[in-house]
Amino acid sequence: MTRHDSTEDTPLAYASTLNTFQENFLAEQEPKTDQEIFERLCYFPNQVLLETSSYCNLNCTMCARQFQPRSWGKMEESLALRVIDEVLTGAPWVRIWFCYFGEPLVSKKLGLYKRIRYAKDRGLKRAAINTNGTLLDERAVRDLLDAGLDEIYIGIDAITKETYESIRLGGKFATVMDNIHRLIQLAGDRIQITVQFAELKENQHELEAFKEYWSHQPVQVYIRPKVTWLNSLEDEVNAPPSLRHACAWLFDSININENGNVPFCICDWRGQQVHGNVREESIFAIWQKKIVPYLVAHAAGDWPKLPDFCRSCPDWQTKKPRNLEVIRLFAGRDPLSGEADVQLQ
Repeated sequence: MTRHDSTEDTPLAYASTLNTFQENFLAEQEPKTDQEIFERLCYFPNQVLLETSSYCNLNCTMCARQFQPRSWGKMEESLALRVIDEVLTGAPWVRIWFCYFGEPLVSKKLGLYKRIRYAKDRGLKRAAINTNGTLLDERAVRDLLDAGLDEIYIGIDAITKETYESIRLGGKFATVMDNIHRLIQLAGDRIQITVQFAELKENQHELEAFKEYWSHQPVQVYIRPKVTWLNSLEDEVNAPPSLRHACAWLFDSININENGNVPFCICDWRGQQVHGNVREESIFAIWQKKIVPYLVAHAAGDWPKLPDFCRSCPDWQTKKPRNLEVIRLFAGRDPLSGEADVQLQ
């Protein structure tokens, strides 16, 4: 597996962004000192993934959806707007992704544009979606622009029709490429566009050509190693356990399923451990009381305190921790002090 980034003592393959032309939003909005970043993360993360709907129109080989992990559905309008209100009242700095484990543009008739516009009108600084691009026709682009979308990630994972259509089953390579180039033309600099390449055995031979092609376009290029979704798929990185560090996915965000459940982490696609439901309790309470203690356990390397599925998960090796000093501050925190006052399950 190609190595894209590393720390001094952890020479692993990590997700990375190339051809950047805007300052990283998360870095831009963070406090200036490690202590302030730590205190904010104890209060709430930088990102919320709001699953407008969990339906998808493709059956990609690297996606855990193929195992039909849970029933699919759409988030009720009243619940979505309530979560947006709560988040923006308490944490106006966040980036909200209007998607999680589904294709967001499937839900363009289920409230996607309205929810983005609603959040932007209430002061959201960064609205984002991650899409497969197959439904990104001209009407969708114009509606996203009108709604105020700031950022879009498009998963392609190939530079040829043969490889693309063998990985993203049900997709048409020509359609996606046409849609992306139309998006570039219509959006100009109003939306930050990022094309994504998930490294797999099946597509590694196209990585350099992918980077070369898109380096000549006004887009960012996001490369990430294969995520196993808690060991649901084969691990293709295979880092030795001795290199294990705190998982950046857990520190990065809080995600909400379409039914209001908050699963263990972004990789917990089937909800093996649900922290709570935003219909019944505050999203801030769920983060502070249910999730922060696991951040402490990760930071301290106290792996026995983690659930079995988390302890054995290899996905920590695919994303670099953003701030090692903040991790060290979590390692010294009492997980039962302050707001994080419940014991690990």
